[in-house]
Amino acid sequence: MDTLREEVAILRAQLAVQHMALRALAHSHPEPAALLHQWRKLRADRVAAAYGLSADLRSSEWLTQHVQAFAEDWTAELVDVVTRRAERMEASSSDPDVAVP
Repeated sequence: MDTLREEVAILRAQLAVQHMALRALAHSHPEPAALLHQWRKLRADRVAAAYGLSADLRSSEWLTQHVQAFAEDWTAELVDVVTRRAERMEASSSDPDVAVP
């Protein structure tokens, strides 16, 4: 049982690192709107297929719901980045004293 807990802990750590890397990518990407557009072209069911999950897992309602939730969370993150970038650009174009990073 301890081995299972350790493996789950490792998977959670990997997931946390991947999430941080994706956030860094989204925040540093020169065109976050293009990144969002590409992301939206993908579908959650294609995400499950891309990871080579077996057919019985792909048909799992529980897994489908989790994949969908993760995809929605990532979409919301990208939308937030795009919105904040657009707001900063609008503010900088209307106020010459505001610097855009």
